[in-house]
Amino acid sequence: MKTRILAMAGAALALSSVATTAQAQEAADPDLRCAAWAMIAGAQQKDPAKQRGLGFMMSYFMGRYEARTGMKVEDKITPETMPSVIGDVETANTACAARAEDFGQRLEATLSHMRPPAKGNTNAGASR
Repeated sequence: MKTRILAMAGAALALSSVATTAQAQEAADPDLRCAAWAMIAGAQQKDPAKQRGLGFMMSYFMGRYEARTGMKVEDKITPETMPSVIGDVETANTACAARAEDFGQRLEATLSHMRPPAKGNTNAGASR
């Protein structure tokens, strides 16, 4: 599986430079695009924690796409389709990084509310 993802990422990077303006304007569904973006970014990442985070984001965007469309992501993201799915790489970087950051912040806020109160704080959770 990892070999296939790395091969797809390599193919996407090689082909992304030849993506036409028309492809960029007709970029795929935003969730599909960001799933592909996270796949490529994760494959390039050397830091294991960041790689896991990007893998999580890839799953997040894939799940959104599949739940909303009823289509399977593996039918849409292939080495051959990657340039048209990504479209303009810089635009994808900007859009998808912002979406990933927003979700990460919301997730962190949610998780911070789920942590148990610190010991000795007798007022923690009193308003809940």
